[in-house]
Amino acid sequence: MKLHQWKYLVLSGSMLAGCSHMSLTKDLLTPDFLLSKGSKQITFQGDNDRPRFSPDNQRLIYSSHHRGNQKNAQIFEMDLARNKERRVTYSDGDAFDPFYLSTTELMYASTTDEIKESPFLNRNPDKDFPPSDLYMSDRFGSEILRITQQPGFDAEALYVNHPVKPFIIFTSRRGDVTGVYRMDLKNWLVSLIAAEKDKDRRSPTISPNRKDAAFIETDLKTNTQSLQLIDLKTKKMQTLKENEGTYRDLFFAPRSPDRLFYSILRKGEKKFQLEVYNVDSKCTQVVFKGSDSLMTPTVSDEPNERLAFTRLFQDKKQIYIVNLPQDLGPCLEAQNAVEKPKESVKTAPTPVPTTSPTPQVPAK
Repeated sequence: MKLHQWKYLVLSGSMLAGCSHMSLTKDLLTPDFLLSKGSKQITFQGDNDRPRFSPDNQRLIYSSHHRGNQKNAQIFEMDLARNKERRVTYSDGDAFDPFYLSTTELMYASTTDEIKESPFLNRNPDKDFPPSDLYMSDRFGSEILRITQQPGFDAEALYVNHPVKPFIIFTSRRGDVTGVYRMDLKNWLVSLIAAEKDKDRRSPTISPNRKDAAFIETDLKTNTQSLQLIDLKTKKMQTLKENEGTYRDLFFAPRSPDRLFYSILRKGEKKFQLEVYNVDSKCTQVVFKGSDSLMTPTVSDEPNERLAFTRLFQDKKQIYIVNLPQDLGPCLEAQNAVEKPKESVKTAPTPVPTTSPTPQVPAK
């Protein structure tokens, strides 16, 4: 469905105007451990975040901040074949969390209208949950349609291209509760997937078969995190991983098997690293780790899969692309299983002989 068809279904949608801009980035490669793995640096300016491949895998969309006199975060698109970058949005607020609806349409979150509608309430917005809504747009930002108007945080959306009932899943903070919601794009009805008091649930992603969703759950009482999987039909939940550190940026690879990519700051570590968890085999593997934090992984939908991600260097994130390695090494679960028996042998108590005629005195 085209954008001009979407807009007639939204009774309260608004139309905004914009224009396109072309710029060329320099293809400079800095030798480091990532490039030794065959990766290529895509962006060289500003602070870039959350890349997403287009449906034809020929372009990459992302948000970018701190570019010259550019005040707010805006949406940019990179033509990967031509190595040309183009600015998409020119909003008054921050525009972020973009993704493609089709090869010609996209969706993103923006703080523009929320701040204008409640300037006093949003004078000092929450950095983790900025007041924002979801918007549809064509690739050039000339037609924009607001699709949520719930006060608070609406972002981290993902489109599910179902043949009969296309929908999006997204994070919404309503009051003091942060949960995962679903919006049917045929009738614009919003329904709850998972929300609970004293628990933040965010960063949803959808499995390749469209039947399950995964998200990050933070227990606000214990300040611990886990990765949860929920059946969208039965709403039955199961814990995939927990209490390993700080999780970020969940993304299911578009193709089977069910592989959940994410970034994690493990306990005892100083930098975020990229990992992947196979839901069926329950195998966790490290994709990349190094001297800098690596975040926001996304995988292309093509036989020879490519991985795009961000690298934090000098307080700014740049985007890299690499062919997804075929062999990521052993499962972390197998390594932990080998180590545990050794620990149990060391701590096992020495049996006390029962035939000794005198009582045993414990050593000091």
